[in-house]
Amino acid sequence: MSFLVGIGIVTYNRKAILSDTIDRVRALTRQPGAALVVADDGSTDGTLAMLRDKQVPVITGINMGIAWNKNRALFLLSHMLGCQTVILLEDDTQPTRAGWESEWIDGANRWGHVNFAAEWMQQYILSGKGTAADPARSKQITAQCAAYSGSALRYGGYFDPLFRGYGHEHVEHSRRLVRVGYGGTDERINGEDVVTYNLLKGDLTVVNTPSFQNAEQEDRNFQIAKVIMGKQGYRAPWGEDKEMRQFRSETESAMIDGPERFRLTPLESRHGTPAGRGLFGRLFTRR
Repeated sequence: MSFLVGIGIVTYNRKAILSDTIDRVRALTRQPGAALVVADDGSTDGTLAMLRDKQVPVITGINMGIAWNKNRALFLLSHMLGCQTVILLEDDTQPTRAGWESEWIDGANRWGHVNFAAEWMQQYILSGKGTAADPARSKQITAQCAAYSGSALRYGGYFDPLFRGYGHEHVEHSRRLVRVGYGGTDERINGEDVVTYNLLKGDLTVVNTPSFQNAEQEDRNFQIAKVIMGKQGYRAPWGEDKEMRQFRSETESAMIDGPERFRLTPLESRHGTPAGRGLFGRLFTRR
């Protein structure tokens, strides 16, 4: 079995906002060949119980940080389920329009890799409308949403597991994908070597929610990024053999009931109410 698109939501200890995001994804996704999984990084706030109640498939393990947790979703959806496109959402990033996923699928098909053109990114955008056909070209990226083709992951690989905790894993990964030909360009602008990234507006909003930003982790990851940025080739989701065995155990545990359980079921078929009715509270966009 394979799916046209896989939607992965990454989370850690944000049960309430994750629940709302899942409802919106279920209500507004229209692609019939879609899979859904939540990658949980060892939450302790009742997240797993909530996901059981909602019948949402999850891949989880001990807390390993953002890079490892994103790799849980990417590897399961791309490698194990054969999704042609993977859309990775952070748990505070929510669709706002029915059929929101179509632009991200188109963007991944055209460019191999696309990131989110958030409102606060406008100062970095050089050109483009932020559509799949005419993506915004930006000197910076943000991590709230990204889409990947299977080809981009096969040649560029996954997030580097050297990054632990918070910070810089997304920049290094996107930079690596651009270097191998997916999602941007290396060019000279006004005599300077510049990397530009392809961004989509993509019918999303980001809810204002507390951050897990950690200055010590961010500084450590920055030092790693300075060493490896622009030099990395393909990266597996794990490092040494011990990490591979841990990652394999997490993946096999998630897959134990087979692939069909990951099929995204619209909200109305689970609750008997029309999709999207009465679900949406007030949204606050991050500035």
